[in-house]
Amino acid sequence: MKKPKPIKPFRNLDQEAKFWNTHDLGKILEDPETPISKLLLIEPKKEVMMTLRVQKSVKDKIEKLAKIKGLNLTTLSRMWLIEKLTEEEEVLKKHSKV
Repeated sequence: MKKPKPIKPFRNLDQEAKFWNTHDLGKILEDPETPISKLLLIEPKKEVMMTLRVQKSVKDKIEKLAKIKGLNLTTLSRMWLIEKLTEEEEVLKKHSKV
């Protein structure tokens, strides 16, 4: 098995944070030898803004979890929305094949 190339050092912490906040780590979790170049962008370009109303307690919980994960509130929320959308699309694909 070929050993993956090491990640090139980031210039600073902000650059590293931006990289990990914008790239999907799913492939690395499935296969730790996945090259960094094969990681997909979580969202290549944000084109629109969406306002979402939630209870303060919900916002506080998301904010707390985001802080634990080293993310900001909107990044974690966006990641969850994309994840759920992907799951729902898979369910629809399975049902449409039946």
